[in-house]
Amino acid sequence: MALCRILDARTEDPFECLSKRQIVRDEATERVVASIIEDVRTRGDEALLETSRRFDSPHLTSILVTDEEMNSTELPTQYESAIQFAGKRIEDFHTLQLANFTAGLEPQGSCFGWRHGSLGQIVRPLSKVGVYVPGGRATYPSSVLMNVLPARVAGVDHRFVTTPCRSDGALSPAVLYALKWAGVEKAFKVGGAAAIAALAFGTESVPRVDKIVGPGNRFVNEAKRQLWGRVGLDGYAGPSEVCVLLDEDANIEWAAADLLTQIEHSDDNAAFIVTTSETVLNELLAAVDRQLNGARCEASMRVALSNESIAFIAEDMTQAIDIVNAIAPEHLTVSIKSPEKIVDRIQNAGAILLGEYTPESAGDYVLGPSHTLPTAGAARFGSPVNILDFWKVQSVSHLNFDELIELIPTIEAFGEMEGFPTHARGATIRLSR
Repeated sequence: MALCRILDARTEDPFECLSKRQIVRDEATERVVASIIEDVRTRGDEALLETSRRFDSPHLTSILVTDEEMNSTELPTQYESAIQFAGKRIEDFHTLQLANFTAGLEPQGSCFGWRHGSLGQIVRPLSKVGVYVPGGRATYPSSVLMNVLPARVAGVDHRFVTTPCRSDGALSPAVLYALKWAGVEKAFKVGGAAAIAALAFGTESVPRVDKIVGPGNRFVNEAKRQLWGRVGLDGYAGPSEVCVLLDEDANIEWAAADLLTQIEHSDDNAAFIVTTSETVLNELLAAVDRQLNGARCEASMRVALSNESIAFIAEDMTQAIDIVNAIAPEHLTVSIKSPEKIVDRIQNAGAILLGEYTPESAGDYVLGPSHTLPTAGAARFGSPVNILDFWKVQSVSHLNFDELIELIPTIEAFGEMEGFPTHARGATIRLSR
């Protein structure tokens, strides 16, 4: 039985199946999430504590992560060093982004701006941001760093985290250490749709925030969908996906490892392979099969490959790149000769990892750019979490009388065209000063 579906783009249309990719929704999840949201909206902390007891820790007494918990955590030295090293690189990357994006703007206190005559803009950081960190049985200190630190660099003053606790009511020491190191103001032991609702509405303990970022399961994403417009959101973060673009120069074993790195989370993850060589594809699939044997998550990874994954054989590199752009993958590994020569042709990908020495796992943990990326084809229009997620732009206008006089005929014309004479009068009334 083949590891995954193989589509020969030399004889089949590769774009028909890709055009059918969509966010998976189901009515049962929608109903459950709507009920949880309404419960949190009406009962606040009481609902949050009940939810955390039901799904995470039956004997939990408080959702607040205390200062004592945050300050008393102990980690092996190598884990502390890893969090600090990765955190510094993430912070440095976003500091560089800040410098490049604000070049030419004038500092205005905690803001930046520009003015040209009577017009201008103010770039202002959000005040309060909530970060969702997956948890429970898994441990994600990297998700703390990858979402909190860009907000900190962007100038967000109040940064909060919600995350499910373990069955004993505690957070993992690694997550606690990352929370403290990243400068989180408060953290709460609540997960799923209830956490998103709490951040969107605010409760007795959880502050209402301006925006929520961070990946989660289908309940988290459905809550984001239902609460869109009430709170700012980073976007849909669905099951993880990876695409490996490779040619005859690729190191097959390394490419196989990159492919498996990103389908390790769950059996609904997706892997895409794009190559111009059937021989290379067969070698890669054989390497993937070898590396799967005995792997900790072998069963779920094999399900992800058989159910969600596709390998494409392209006519040439031009078609291969077209296929990659149609996939719009969350993660893209480019294992070809001279990868820099094609990077400007890759229009759609969340994270582009070029060359043999840029593994997927480096992007997950330590490169610097956030690993919270657009999925399910959203890389066509979405971006990784970055400092722009934590800014808003305000327009500023200050006309003098002569400038208004110049604009009045146009204002009158549009008022007449659109049937709003009062709009026009709002300008012409100023002529009788």
